[in-house]
Amino acid sequence: MCGLAWAGTGEIRSPAHFETRELKAVAEPGQAVLELCYNYTNRGDLPLIVREFEQTCGCMEGEWDGVPVEPGEQGRITSRFLTRGLRGTVRKSLRVRFLESGSVKLVAEVTIPEIVSYSAKALRWEVGEEARPKEVDIAISERVPVRVLSVSANHPMFSCELVPLQEARSYRIIVTPRDTAAPRICVLQVRTDSKDPRDALKGLFAVVEKPKAGGDAS
Repeated sequence: MCGLAWAGTGEIRSPAHFETRELKAVAEPGQAVLELCYNYTNRGDLPLIVREFEQTCGCMEGEWDGVPVEPGEQGRITSRFLTRGLRGTVRKSLRVRFLESGSVKLVAEVTIPEIVSYSAKALRWEVGEEARPKEVDIAISERVPVRVLSVSANHPMFSCELVPLQEARSYRIIVTPRDTAAPRICVLQVRTDSKDPRDALKGLFAVVEKPKAGGDAS
């Protein structure tokens, strides 16, 4: 459905007068596609016909029912916003070109909520540093119950432990290198029971690296 709140107004040169050229929306957890509807009125003297859509990103598609909008009548442009691979607040645009009637730029600002969030994407030690454990905390949104099933390390010189802090809400990963004698990198794979592929498998990193000049280990 297209029942979204309007946001922002502005004059346009095309005879297609839009109620708004910018919409804001928030995706539901796991929602792959949002439909955003831009309503307009033909204030010109000729029927309005959509000639083409120009995309700035493959995540925002334009759709039109193919029926010319007569002078004084109302029409609608529907945009399909694809959330795959996106997180946070994303702003994208789509240009609608009308046949011999100019063009209009439509904007969508969509917020894709974090369901599973991590306190860090990488844990780092410097060569020669004490091989002490370091931690990554995992927080689960209250909107969707997701369980962390396992965590594994792909390097034998690192061990990892998954500690539930609050069942289905927060966890802690404790990572310990066997030593820090030489630079090395390890990928930590975190698996959850989320139906959203963006959260079902997550890669984190554990890194032993050479000291940076004037820097401290984190």
